[in-house]
Amino acid sequence: MSVLFKSLKLSAPVSARSLLRASRAGIILPRSALPATSLAVRWSSAAAAQAVEALESVPITVTEVPSSAKAAFEEPAELEEEHSAIEDDQPAFSTLEGIVSAGTLKAITMAPMSLTTLSPVQAAVLPLLPDLIRPHDAEAGHDSSKTPRDLLVKARTGTGKTIAFLVPAIEARLADLKRESAKAKTDAGMDAKFEIRARRQYGRDNAGVIIISPTRELATQIAVEATKLVRFHTGMQVHLLVGGESKSQQLRHWMQNTRDIIVATPGRLRDMMENEPEVAEPISKAKMLILDEADSLLEMGFREEVQAIAKAMPQAPERQTFLFSATVEKNIQQVARATLDKNHTFINCVSDTASPVHAHVSQHSTVLSSPAEQIPHVLRLIAHDQLTNPGKSKVLLFLPTTKMTQLYGTILHQLQRSLPNPRTRLYEIHSRRTQQYRTRMSHEFRNDISGASVLVSSDVSARGVDYPGVTRVIQVGIPGSSEQYVHRVGRTGRGKEKHGRADIVLLPWEAGFLSWQLTNVPMKPVLSSEILDEVTALTEKHDSESTSRVRFTHPYMPKLANFDAEVKKLQEAMDEDAVKETMLSLMGYYISRSGDLRCQKSVIIAGLKLWSVEAGGLIEPPYISDAFLSKLGAGGGGGGGEARDAEL
Repeated sequence: MSVLFKSLKLSAPVSARSLLRASRAGIILPRSALPATSLAVRWSSAAAAQAVEALESVPITVTEVPSSAKAAFEEPAELEEEHSAIEDDQPAFSTLEGIVSAGTLKAITMAPMSLTTLSPVQAAVLPLLPDLIRPHDAEAGHDSSKTPRDLLVKARTGTGKTIAFLVPAIEARLADLKRESAKAKTDAGMDAKFEIRARRQYGRDNAGVIIISPTRELATQIAVEATKLVRFHTGMQVHLLVGGESKSQQLRHWMQNTRDIIVATPGRLRDMMENEPEVAEPISKAKMLILDEADSLLEMGFREEVQAIAKAMPQAPERQTFLFSATVEKNIQQVARATLDKNHTFINCVSDTASPVHAHVSQHSTVLSSPAEQIPHVLRLIAHDQLTNPGKSKVLLFLPTTKMTQLYGTILHQLQRSLPNPRTRLYEIHSRRTQQYRTRMSHEFRNDISGASVLVSSDVSARGVDYPGVTRVIQVGIPGSSEQYVHRVGRTGRGKEKHGRADIVLLPWEAGFLSWQLTNVPMKPVLSSEILDEVTALTEKHDSESTSRVRFTHPYMPKLANFDAEVKKLQEAMDEDAVKETMLSLMGYYISRSGDLRCQKSVIIAGLKLWSVEAGGLIEPPYISDAFLSKLGAGGGGGGGEARDAEL
């Protein structure tokens, strides 16, 4: 018997990782197997504001966020894990008694979640129940006197929106099952035993709620949350359909159970709908569709998949649709017009004047004077975090390309013992790793409580994934866009730690990104010498203390003073091919973004040449052919001449 089956048999608490394993094995985690520990709450410190702006040419009902949510946060309230910061005067979940079913409310306020206070987005959505989930009345048509059933909600990641859409989804499914079982009992005069059978058959023939999420990691988190919420609803099941897992096992899982709550990534769901009639038929009858992180779905190129899935389901207004997005730009408005009923409610939980990122996350930018400072500066930032947050340091280090992520993973492993905590745990996630490995690393870092850990990552971890307790986000090089910068920074300042810090480390020719792309971000410039001074002061304080409960090197000052020498020693032993491949990947990345930098391509190429020598440790930069430069769009008049003069 496998470990998973043992845990199920014993009804032992299981983790999000077990949910993924259950998906592979084609089984649903029973509610009794869920952990009874409290679900942590996380809130945005940005003020929720009055609902604003009607979508162009679309008749909508604008719902105003409760007044208690409008005042700016001075400090976020006590945080726990999956939601956003709670204001002191927000309503309690207990106010939903009689509005939300007893089983759902018990799961929220007692085990396994133990939540007490609603977030602004939850306070805006949940009081709309039960009218929000009333069944579609074909005869009534578009009755303007009734509350719209479809929602467009503007809310950022980490604001508690998962609960905001899951609770109505579960309540809608419960109400639908209750109506159908009562109808079957009345029509056939069945006793209770046959009523249960009829309910189960209806649950298999008709899918309930389809929730589409952009990433498997975020989908997993939603599925875990949903499974906790249905703990006290006998027979209600949650399915997780994501890529990177065995489709045959997910199909077996599907065939064995009712299809109540389906959480999926768009690619896997569309594939199963097009190739598995047993999946397509129940989904074609699903009465609710929820698009989470809609802006991210479009950014990642899933528009076609989303439209195909929505088209295969009943159409509005028969189908109820919720669309949650951090922004409501033109592309989101287009999707809203295509998927939502014309008479829908728009709820805005993002103030127009709010900072693009949480106000309690201090943001710092460092433009290095030369590439030689890059590696030592990043190490000092990690050391700074460990000394500033002794026993609590948890750092996310983002790199622009997979090759650079691999290189920095190697660098940190080699220089690990130079950090204040020589036993710092290192994790690495990028596209060259297998999906199974990435899932394991993500899970282990999420649950890491060692007090000194670093996740070296490409953009795989930038959006949606929740890593509780991250104390600092470090970005080396420019992100793909200003939005990506915001998403990355949003990984810190959450969880039980109210405050976080973000650092972006750039080379001189990258500085234009700050001026042109991050104009509205409250950024504080900091010199590398200032970080050195701060780390030195923190080290002196640490070394002056005779005892410490944290496993730091004592004294640490000698190691700090030897940073540059250790980096130089490592650079001399670096793999030349790895450095060359990293430089080529950076060329491909930056040449296409020269417009964002307001920088000539020839300057970018010359800067990367210098990086390969001063940071990569090469004696001379690698030769790059004219043909390769032309492929990148950097040949001829695009700056290739100057690059050739630089012997690239």
